[in-house]
Amino acid sequence: MAKFLIIGPITKDVNIYNGITESAVGGAVYYESFVFENLNVDHVILTTLNMEDWNLLNDFPNKDNVLAVIKDETLIFENEYLNDSQRIQKSNFANIPITLSNFNAVNVDIDEFDAILLNPLVLTDLDMDLLRYLNESGLPVFLSLQGLLREKSEGGRVRQVKPNVLEDILDYVDVLFLDVYEAQFLYPDLSAGDAARELASLGPNEVIITQNKEGSLIYRNDEDKLYDIDAYEVKEKISPTGAGDTYMAAYVIKHMENEDAAECADFASKVAALKLETEGPFDKTWDDVLNLK
Repeated sequence: MAKFLIIGPITKDVNIYNGITESAVGGAVYYESFVFENLNVDHVILTTLNMEDWNLLNDFPNKDNVLAVIKDETLIFENEYLNDSQRIQKSNFANIPITLSNFNAVNVDIDEFDAILLNPLVLTDLDMDLLRYLNESGLPVFLSLQGLLREKSEGGRVRQVKPNVLEDILDYVDVLFLDVYEAQFLYPDLSAGDAARELASLGPNEVIITQNKEGSLIYRNDEDKLYDIDAYEVKEKISPTGAGDTYMAAYVIKHMENEDAAECADFASKVAALKLETEGPFDKTWDDVLNLK
């Protein structure tokens, strides 16, 4: 089975859902780590935080798989969920990228890995020199788009913006993940399927758009084909936090053993459904996923 390098910041989160406020460790790399660990997939997490927040690493399912780059700040998010798909979000917008020099300093041997997951949560998380280096390694690069569309507004509130470097970034990406609201923001006059085609024209061979209970759309450039995959029914939705990150991790695991887009999306949908029924990160097994009907 493939070995994955997962890059992105850990966060200190305040999540408000159904009137309940909880402080938690967060960040895409955090939620993804539970998918890789519980499905017994080899991985290394490369993340950032302030030394004062070192204790946050204790919440990962396996600290031995985490390499931390110490920065002046830790990224903070406040998420107030209005419903299952909308939230009011604030952040300190910490400028703490993992640079190419940081990458070299932690002595990561790129030859040990088979694929790379990039999870920027704000635009400054993505260092272009590192992105070019990772692309030149020849390994497939999977990117979550969400953080690249975030800009700081009044009171630290997060608003969406289309960065002028988006086309440059996507030129170095093989597989791109976003949700339907991000697709609508980028291309308000297009359907989600056509938005996927437009994004694929900028570099990625594969674009995955998640649509909550409506399932997911996958466009494959090399096939010129759009896949429409149903979501799995959730018995009781407990917590949506981290569901998109969970879906991405599951998708790339399946992708590295079988590139069939429909099978990848079906598997990822199962894992995401099981996570939605869980308070906190994904905590199931391969058997749980495979037995879901």
